[in-house]
Amino acid sequence: MATAICFWSLGQPSAFALIFASPDSEPEDERPADFPYWENITQRRYEGPSVIYLGAGWALTARHVGIGEVLLEGESFRPNLRSRHILLNEDGTAADAIVFQLDPDADLPDLPILPLASLAPLPGEEIMLIGFGRRREKVIEWHDEDGSHFGFKWSKGGSKRWGTNRIASGRSWLLQKSWSTRALSFVFDPPYSKNTTRYEAQAATGDSGGAVFVKRDDEWQLVGMMISVSANARTPGSTTSYGDITFAADISSYRSEIVRWARPKCINEEDDDGDGKIDFPLDPGCESPADPDERDTTLIARGTGMLWTAGPLGVLVLGVAIFAFFALFRTRKPS
Repeated sequence: MATAICFWSLGQPSAFALIFASPDSEPEDERPADFPYWENITQRRYEGPSVIYLGAGWALTARHVGIGEVLLEGESFRPNLRSRHILLNEDGTAADAIVFQLDPDADLPDLPILPLASLAPLPGEEIMLIGFGRRREKVIEWHDEDGSHFGFKWSKGGSKRWGTNRIASGRSWLLQKSWSTRALSFVFDPPYSKNTTRYEAQAATGDSGGAVFVKRDDEWQLVGMMISVSANARTPGSTTSYGDITFAADISSYRSEIVRWARPKCINEEDDDGDGKIDFPLDPGCESPADPDERDTTLIARGTGMLWTAGPLGVLVLGVAIFAFFALFRTRKPS
């Protein structure tokens, strides 16, 4: 996965990806079972970092990744350069997250619209990570005054991977240069730790903009977007070790703004046409979740028909009145 690595104690951003502790802990399946949003997690063109396709023509990624051409089902789509919106915190400061629209004239694939979590995950809640990052290549060992240490060297290239982890803390602040982001964090735990998950994974280079999902009431929800990691400053470059932390933007903190910019009016949770009904399928003006307008076109068409019917009749009545007025004027005698 591609995101910026942030050495938390130093505040220096870099990049990160998904790493597993051993071949035994890597998923055998290419994609998770019963997961309908696999194709929504994609990447920038030319083996770029990760991008989340929100559906209905809009994408979400890390601000440090930036907008660009996005691959969907193997085809590249250009961004609408004027559609870029930086997500903001409540105090108006910028977060490390942006939404942007893909070419509105393009024939985009019919991919589902991602459900956005309205509640942040609780500590201990299991999550799933998906992104385009480096893989674990080999185990390496190094030495310092504290003794011997080992970690996992990254591969040179990345690929789409999925793994699991567990929330350590939610809604903390991650500071990166001039950016501040409400974030979730999770730790790369060693095997047999009480918090270790079946497919324990850590982010690496290429995962920025990658997705974090949680399953609630049998529904997968987008709960985070990976943006940074923290590692021991003594760890060699391009290496992951146990105890490293991944940070992800908390979607619930930016949900209202994502909905504002990147959701069609038929799923923006607002009564846009003032009829007392909100969004698909309750509003009769919404033909689908991707419908950009809540107005009921059948009523508009019916009203237009009435105008066409009333128009000629109104002209006829007005003509008769004018004719009668002038006829009366001509028949009056001078006094």
